[in-house]
Amino acid sequence: MANKKGSDGRYRYRVCIGKDETGKPKYKSFYGSTAKAARAAAEAYRTALGKGMDPAQSKATLATLYDNLIAAKTAKGIGQKSLDRYEDNKNHWGPLLDQPAADLRTADFQRVLNSLAQWHNGKPPLSHFTLSNLRSSAKAAYKLAIPEVVQYNPIVKTTCPAGADPEHREPITEEQQQWIRETPHRAQRAAMLLLYSGLRRGEATALTWADVDLKEATITVHSGYNFKDKKIKDPKTEAGVRVVNIPKILVDYLKTQQDDCLYVLHTVKGHRMTEQAWKTLWSSYMADLNAKYGYHGEESKKRPGGLPMRIEPFTPHQLRHTFCTLMYFAGVDVLTARDQMGHKDISVTLGIYTSLDKKFKKKKINRLDSYLKKQTG
Repeated sequence: MANKKGSDGRYRYRVCIGKDETGKPKYKSFYGSTAKAARAAAEAYRTALGKGMDPAQSKATLATLYDNLIAAKTAKGIGQKSLDRYEDNKNHWGPLLDQPAADLRTADFQRVLNSLAQWHNGKPPLSHFTLSNLRSSAKAAYKLAIPEVVQYNPIVKTTCPAGADPEHREPITEEQQQWIRETPHRAQRAAMLLLYSGLRRGEATALTWADVDLKEATITVHSGYNFKDKKIKDPKTEAGVRVVNIPKILVDYLKTQQDDCLYVLHTVKGHRMTEQAWKTLWSSYMADLNAKYGYHGEESKKRPGGLPMRIEPFTPHQLRHTFCTLMYFAGVDVLTARDQMGHKDISVTLGIYTSLDKKFKKKKINRLDSYLKKQTG
């Protein structure tokens, strides 16, 4: 029943929820600004009990819901990689994890999704695919908890943000190329290799020093790395098996980089690079470049909350595309460029060359005008 107004101005309504170990009745109190509001809250609770809610789990946190989901998935025998993904998704919710799941609302989850779709804590925005996967996992965790812990699923009404733009295929600028050449960082070796050899990320990951002939200025590509299956694989196509001729700038750089590790690119412990190792490395690299060239070294990348991006970040794949662009500007014919890039179909290389032709046609005509002007005096 509703009691009189308390000293804090609220009304209370108590509901008997059973008996304790001594046989005495146990009550749960509900409060409202009016007696009617307090009673409505109590009735909603009674209704939830009737639908199967377990009072003992009323304070179960979002983290608990995820742990229950992971336990259920483990019982079904799903792979460790999938279980790790659920654990990663769980950790993305950050401060929401320790809050009672029944108290969280759609707006709480939407705010987190929106923040992850942007640069956050010095980390790049998550892709739409990753955000969608994150949202789906939370939706599944809540679905499993109905009706014992929660009565409805707040994820259903959230909207998955667009997230990071699809991977850029535009070449990086000359200024960004200069950043790579002149900025020491643990990722510099990877950036220099991709920029001046055009290797795919998986090919570069599988590359050993035995595949690099600095005397002949060549790199032999005969395998790649499958990040999903975590194992060495054959190249993407037969054309992927190739000998890449590398420019002197890369030869000279690699001469200063040889170490005792098997792999040209490796973790700090000398192990082969994994997907997570690449993400961590590249995130640190972009943060360093941003602090140096976006803030001119006046701010630390370790500033709480991270530094907002002032530079245009770039991806490893953009460096491969830039190598093809450099060959175009150097006048390398399309057949040679195809062999260097490892494209199975020459139409892929032609497509890149044709798009560059369209983009720089006006500049070429201007050169012709300048040439004819000199010829005619």
